[in-house]
Amino acid sequence: MHFKSEEEYKLWAEQQALGAIGGGIFTKEGPEDYVGAIPAIRAVLYFKEGYSDEMREAIAQCFDDYRAVAEEHLTWLWLDEPPKGAGSDSTQYKNVKPIRSIFKCYSPMKSLGFLYTSGKEKFATGAWEFSIGGASKWQIINGTYQSTLTFSMPIEWAEENTKLFIDLFINFAQRLKANHGYAGYACIISQIRDDQNEPTEAFLSRKWWAMDVGNPYLESDNLIKGIKTVNWLTAINYEWFNRIKEEEALNSELPMSWFIGYDYGTGVVIQAGTLPLGGSVEEDPLPAPYVLLNRILKPLRVEKIGSLHRGNYSTDEIPLIKGYRAEAWLKRFDIEDSEKVDYFAKLQFEPKLNSNYAFLDKRIDWER
Repeated sequence: MHFKSEEEYKLWAEQQALGAIGGGIFTKEGPEDYVGAIPAIRAVLYFKEGYSDEMREAIAQCFDDYRAVAEEHLTWLWLDEPPKGAGSDSTQYKNVKPIRSIFKCYSPMKSLGFLYTSGKEKFATGAWEFSIGGASKWQIINGTYQSTLTFSMPIEWAEENTKLFIDLFINFAQRLKANHGYAGYACIISQIRDDQNEPTEAFLSRKWWAMDVGNPYLESDNLIKGIKTVNWLTAINYEWFNRIKEEEALNSELPMSWFIGYDYGTGVVIQAGTLPLGGSVEEDPLPAPYVLLNRILKPLRVEKIGSLHRGNYSTDEIPLIKGYRAEAWLKRFDIEDSEKVDYFAKLQFEPKLNSNYAFLDKRIDWER
C-alpha cells in the first residue's frame, strides 16, 4: 500500500486502530486502497413519508442535532439523482448547501436520497454517517414504500457518550413519528461500492451475531408491517406495542434492572442493557438481553425479508446473506421456551442499568 505523505500514513494508521477495513478485501480482486467497511454503532428509524414540509423540517432538525456532534468528521454528501439546483451527485461536505436549501429543490413527488459520509475519498466509508431515504408523495399513495433515516458513530464515541446517543435516538423517533427502528452494532460499508464490500459485512456477521446486516434503505419496503430485529435500542409504535403489552407481563419478562422503556410520543423505545453488545462468537453470541427481548417482540417480526445482500461476490467460504440465510439471520435470537430460565440466569451477570447509561427518570410504566 503506497502513501503519498506522512499525513496519509497517520490517517491510515488511525483508521486501522478504529477497526477500518480495506475496500473489497474479500473479493478475488483483492483489497484496494480505501476504507470499505468499519464497525460502528448505527441507528435505523423507519417512518412514513419524506415529502411534506412538516416532515422535511423534522428531518432537517434531526440533521442539525447530528451535525452538532459530527460535523468536523463529515467529508462528502451524495445525492441520489439530484434535481436541478440541488447540486451534483457527490460534493465535498465543506462545499455543500444547507440541507433546507437542498430540500427546496425537491418537489413532493421527488423522493429524497441523501448520504453524508466521513470517508477520505468520496467512495470510501467511515463510522460517521447520516442517510435519508425519504419516500415521495407518489410512493406513499402507492402504499408500498416507507422512509428511512440512519445515523452512526464510532463505537468508542457511543460508549463514552451513551446517553447523548440515546437522546438523539429518542428525539429523532419523536420528530419522525417513527413506525419502528433499532440501534446497535453495525458494519458501515461503502454504499457507493457496496457490491465489493458486502462480503466483509457477511464475514463480520458470523463473528458478531448481534451486528446489524444489510442496507436499511433497500430493506424498508419489506418492513412496513413488521420489525426486522431487536437490538440495544428498539423503537416500536404504540399500535404494535400495545398488542404485545396485552399478551405479556412485561415487568416480569423484561426486568427493570436491565430493561427500560422511554416514550417518544407515538411509540416506545426499549433499552436492553447499559451498552450495545456485539454478540461475539468468542464470548457470547446470544446476549441474554437481546434473546429475552426477542422472545417478547418476536410476534411483531416479519417472517421473510428476501435478501440482506444483493451483490455477486458470494463464495462458499463467505456466502452472502440471501434467501434462507437471511431468514435464518432474522431468527438468530430465537430459543425454545424451555431455555428461558437459562437466559434469565445469564442476565444476572449483565451490568444493571444506572444513571450513567440510562435516563432512569424517564422510565415509563409499560403495563399501564
